[in-house]
Amino acid sequence: MKTLTSAKRQFVEETAKTCEQMFGFSRMAGRMWAVLLITDQDYLSSDELMDCVGASRGSVSTIARTLESIGLVKRVSIRGDRKHYYRAADPESLIRAELSSIKLFVQLMNLGIRAVSEEDAAAFRRLEEIRSLMQFLADEYSSIVERWINLKEKK
Repeated sequence: MKTLTSAKRQFVEETAKTCEQMFGFSRMAGRMWAVLLITDQDYLSSDELMDCVGASRGSVSTIARTLESIGLVKRVSIRGDRKHYYRAADPESLIRAELSSIKLFVQLMNLGIRAVSEEDAAAFRRLEEIRSLMQFLADEYSSIVERWINLKEKK
């Protein structure tokens, strides 16, 4: 992280620590995401990320794919350039990533509900209550994304 100011380094490290504690990311994943959030450039190359976070090419590639799969990072292609470039995803991507995980949780609870028998009344109620909550959250998050997009368009 040699090209970052002291304040930016502090942000990167705090983000890395928070991502590790709250979301189970590796600290390196948190660092990469933080660097992409605070850069003035539209995107950074793998090499630039390697320099900023002190990671190997393989680590940057693996972590970037993981962050991309959960919606925090977007890969950018530059015509005629074979390098990989990345940028932080748009703000609504954060809520869409959360929405995706909530929908997966709904599916998981549905699987559990189908797995328990009628004699498992307590388990059925527990699974159904969690499924209902997750479905409620999924519906609310969908509404939030729409409202956010409408708000952005008005600005």
